[in-house]
Amino acid sequence: MSEEYRKALRRGERDLRRDASAGIYPYLPALDSVLAPGDTVGEVRLGTMEIPLDMVAGTRTEGRQRSFSRTFMPVLAPTTEFAAKWSNLYTIQTTEGFRDPVKVYEYMHRFYVQEGNKRTSVMRYLGAYSIEAEVTRLLPRQWDAPERRLYGEFLEFWRAVPTYDIEFSREGSYRRLAALFGRDLGSPWPDEAVRELTSTYQYFRSLYQRAGGSHLDATCGDALLAYLSYFPDERLLDTPPSIVVERLGRLWSELALAGPREDVVLVSEPEAEPTSHGGVLSRFSYRTPYSPANPLRLAFLYERSLATSSWARAHDAGRLEVEKRFGGTVQTVAYDDCSSPDDFTAVVDAAVEQGVRAVFTCSPTLMASTAKAAITHPEVHFLNCSCNLPHSRVRSYYGRMYEAKFVTGALAASFATNHRVGYQANVPMFGSVAEINAFAIGAALVDPKVKVRLVWSTRGGDSLYHRMANEGVTVMSGSDVTAPWDDPLALGLYKMVNGRVHNLALPVWNWGRYYELIVQGLLNGSWQDADDAARPQAVSYWYGMSSGVIGLSLSDDLPYYSRKLVDQLTHGIERGVLDPFAGELRSQTGVVQPAGSPRLRELDVVSMDWLNDNVEGILPANWHPVDETSLAGGLGGGLSAGGVTGEARP
Repeated sequence: MSEEYRKALRRGERDLRRDASAGIYPYLPALDSVLAPGDTVGEVRLGTMEIPLDMVAGTRTEGRQRSFSRTFMPVLAPTTEFAAKWSNLYTIQTTEGFRDPVKVYEYMHRFYVQEGNKRTSVMRYLGAYSIEAEVTRLLPRQWDAPERRLYGEFLEFWRAVPTYDIEFSREGSYRRLAALFGRDLGSPWPDEAVRELTSTYQYFRSLYQRAGGSHLDATCGDALLAYLSYFPDERLLDTPPSIVVERLGRLWSELALAGPREDVVLVSEPEAEPTSHGGVLSRFSYRTPYSPANPLRLAFLYERSLATSSWARAHDAGRLEVEKRFGGTVQTVAYDDCSSPDDFTAVVDAAVEQGVRAVFTCSPTLMASTAKAAITHPEVHFLNCSCNLPHSRVRSYYGRMYEAKFVTGALAASFATNHRVGYQANVPMFGSVAEINAFAIGAALVDPKVKVRLVWSTRGGDSLYHRMANEGVTVMSGSDVTAPWDDPLALGLYKMVNGRVHNLALPVWNWGRYYELIVQGLLNGSWQDADDAARPQAVSYWYGMSSGVIGLSLSDDLPYYSRKLVDQLTHGIERGVLDPFAGELRSQTGVVQPAGSPRLRELDVVSMDWLNDNVEGILPANWHPVDETSLAGGLGGGLSAGGVTGEARP
C-alpha cells in the first residue's frame, strides 16, 4: 500500500472527526438522496470539458458515499481493495496522467460524480484545480427561489461564456461582469473575449488566494467583481501582482461584504438622546474633541446644481440647519454639480485638504465615486444618501418613506369616490416598491374595494393627471419633490377638480433633523464605536417618522376628520403599534405571509419584489431589487428597468 494513500487517509479521517464534532454529515453527499422525484425536468449533455474540482460536491449515487470524506479524501482501511485501486490510480496520474474523463452530473452549479470517484479523489489530493469530465446538466423544475434565479442567470452567462469557474452570490452579478468587459449576455462571446475573461479570472484567483481570500465568505467571482468595479479602467492582466495584492489589502473590508448581504445592518432608530439641562453641546461635550476652536468640518456633495435641483436644495437646507444647530462646533461646505467622476474626485481631494472629516454625498448615483474616494481617504468618514448598499467604508442613509405613503394611501382612498386612485413611481430601487405597497395597503384599510393604478414616470411624457384622466382616476400620488413643468401645484397627493389641482398632503423629508442625528454620532464617538467592531459591517441608517426625519405637510383646506385620520395613523406608526407590513400580506400572485405573522424584516421590506394584490400595474420587465448605484453603472448594481427612465430622486 502506497504511503500516499496513508497520507490521504489521515486527511480523510481528520475531516471525518472535524465534521462529526460540528454536527455535519461527514461523508460525501449523494445527489440521489438530495433530489426528490419531480425536482428536475430533464437533462442536457454538455460534452467533455475541464471542471473546477472545488465545485465537485459529491457522488451521484449512495453506493460510494461512505468511502470518502466530504472533501473527497479516502476513509477506507489501507488493507482494502479500494485502497489498492486508489494507489494504482495515483501512480498512473503522477507518471502518465489519466486518459479518460470522469462522468459527472451538474445540478445547480455543482457536480456529482457518476464514474471516477477515486480519480476525483486522487486529483483532489494532488491539489489540482480542475479535472476533465463528461458533463450532463440536470435542470430544476422550480425557478422562483433566489438561488434558483441566480442559477438561471448563470445559465444565461453559460450560453455566452461556456465556463463553470466563475460563481457569484448575488443576482445581477453576471450581467455586471459582462458590462465591465464591454459586452452583454445576449449572444455567445468571441473566443478571444472568452479567453480574456477566463485568463483575467485565473490571474485574479491566484492573487486573491495569496492574499487570504479563501477565508472570506465571498466567492472569488464576488471579489473579482468588486475589484473591477473600483478599478474599471485598467486591464487587470497588465497590473503587476504586487499592486493587485496591495489593493486587495486596502479593499479587504469591502471584499468581506462582497458575498451575501447578511452583514448589512439597517439602523432603524437613532440612539436615545441623553437628557440634559446644559444645552445641545453638553450631551456629548465630555467625549468630543471638537469645539468652536477645533470644529468638525463636513462636506456636502450634490449631483446636480442647486439652481436647478429641488432635491439638492432640500439637502442644502438641512446642511445649513445642522450648522446653525451646533453653533461653531460644526462647520460645513457644499459643492454642487458633482456628477462627473473627475469633478467629484477633485472636490473630495480639495475638501480633505481643507480638513474635512466627513463627506455626505446626497444622491445614490454618486455611490460609485463615493466608494472609490473612501478607499483613497480612509481617514475620512463617507456617507451616501441611499439604502442598503454593502460597503463598510461608506455608510448609507435613507428614510422609511413607506410610512408616510401608508398614511397618504389611506387619505387617498377616503377622497376617491369611484374606488380608484393613481400612483406614480420613479425608477425602481431599494425601498421604492415598499412605498407602493404601503400606499396600497393604507388605501385598502379605508376602502377594501380600492384599486391603485400604478404608472412609472418617464421623461418627456404626459403629466400624471393627463395619464389618469382617461381611466377616470381623479385622486393620485405624484412626485414628492419636483412638480411637472406644466403644473407646479401637482405635488404629493392631490385631487383633480374641474381640471385643477387640489393638494391634499405632501410627504416631506426633514434633512436637518436627519443630519443632526448623524452628526451627533460623529461628535459623541458612537460612529467610531461601530467602526471598531471585529467583523466588517455595512451600516445603513433607515430612520422614519418616529425620529422626526419624515413627516407630512397637510393642505390648509383638509377637512377636520381627514386630519384626524392622518393624526391617528401617524401616531400609531410613531409609537410602533401600527405597521403596514405586519400580519397577513397578499401580493398579486398569492399570500406573502399568513395572518398573525410579525412585521417583515427590514431587509425584506427594502428589497421587496412583489406588488400588493390591489395594485393594477407591474414591475418593469426583468427587474429585481438591486443597489441604487446601478443607475450610474457603479458598484453593487445590476438594475434592469425594462425601459423605465428617470432619476432616483430629482
